[in-house]
Formats: sequence, C-alpha cells, structure tokens
Amino acid sequence: MEQLTRFLIILHVVAGSLALLAAIFAISFRKGARKHNFAGKTYFWSMMAVAATALPVSILRPNPMLFFVALFSSYMAYAGWRFGRNSRYILKRKPYVERGMLLVGLAMIISGLLEVFAGGSMGWVLVAFGAIGLQFAVQDLRGWGKAEDFGTRISNHLSHMLGGTIATVTAVLVQQVVPRLDPSSSFKVIVWLAPTVIITPLIIIWARKVKATQKVRLFQKPLPR
Repeated sequence: MEQLTRFLIILHVVAGSLALLAAIFAISFRKGARKHNFAGKTYFWSMMAVAATALPVSILRPNPMLFFVALFSSYMAYAGWRFGRNSRYILKRKPYVERGMLLVGLAMIISGLLEVFAGGSMGWVLVAFGAIGLQFAVQDLRGWGKAEDFGTRISNHLSHMLGGTIATVTAVLVQQVVPRLDPSSSFKVIVWLAPTVIITPLIIIWARKVKATQKVRLFQKPLPR
C-alpha cells in the first residue's frame, strides 16, 4: 500500500508541475489560438490528474486539507473549461457538479472553523478556500442556463481557470516551504494563503476588464464572438 501511495504522489507532483507550466503558456497565448487551446486542454487534464491522485492519497494518508483542496481545484478547472467551450458545447445535464461544489464549500468552511475553535490556525486556510469555492458555486448556479455575452463568458472562463492556478501555485509553495518550517509555526498559514491574497486581486481586475471591454488583453482588437 505504501508503494502505491508513493507512486500516486509522484504522479501527483508530475501532473501538478505540468498544470502549472500549461497555465503559464495558456496565459501567454492569445485566446482562440491553437496554442492557447492546446495549453488549456493540457492544463485541464493535468488538473484532473492532480485531483485523481490527490484524493486517494488524502485517504490513504488521512489529510482533510489535501482532500478538500483537490476537490476545489478540480472544480475550478472543470468550470473554467466549461465556460471556455460554451460557444461550441451545450450542456444538457442539470448543475449537479455546481451543487456539489456548493456542499464542498460549506463543508470546507465548517471544517475550517471547527479546527480554528480547536486551536488550529490552519483552519483559516480551509475557511478561505471554502469561501472562494462557495462564492464561485453560487455565481455559477445563478448564471446556469442563461445566455451570456462574449465578455461575461470569457471573464468567467478566466477567473475559474486562474482560480485553479492559485491552488496549483499554492501546492508548489507548500511542498517547497512548509516542510522546512517548524511544525508549530503559524507562518504555514501565510504560505498557504499568500498566492490567494496576491493573485486574486489581479484576477478580479483582469476579469472585470474583459467583461467591460470584450477584450481579453489590454492592447488588441476585439476577438470574434
């Protein structure tokens, strides 16, 4: 069983590294270009692999944080992919996945608060990620089945994809920094939340700009709708 766990961890690290590289390339390439689409698909499937390996590891080596963050990041990647394909992909299902994220977000917040009340500062990390996941789930459910213009759709695509990227960046920092800290150090919370605090405002600004101008970048002509 231990060998299986180690194998899954290796796959998890490889998939996470590939997802991070793919996210960087996807941001660099113009929306709609073949390179962007390829990088986006690579990112999406890499994130699915990240979740598929993280979930069993979090059970084999009980780790609620890893379990919840895996669900959060996979939802963000899935929802971002869905918005990116909306013009060519019509959903006929009901929003079961979105409702599931609603429950996961609530569970993360409750679990985090219980840990905080028990004296664990890391509970604030679950509260933060749970609140973000809950907010996105509510937003996605409110917009379900409604027609969206180009700017709104791409704004949603961007915010979800980059939200998942925050989780990937966080995982890299946690793996590299946290093991070097004292187990009782409260600085671990800062390491976990730093990418969210720094990157989220940039995502909000960029997403609002896309929604308002119908342009993905600051200096380019509007893309075909």
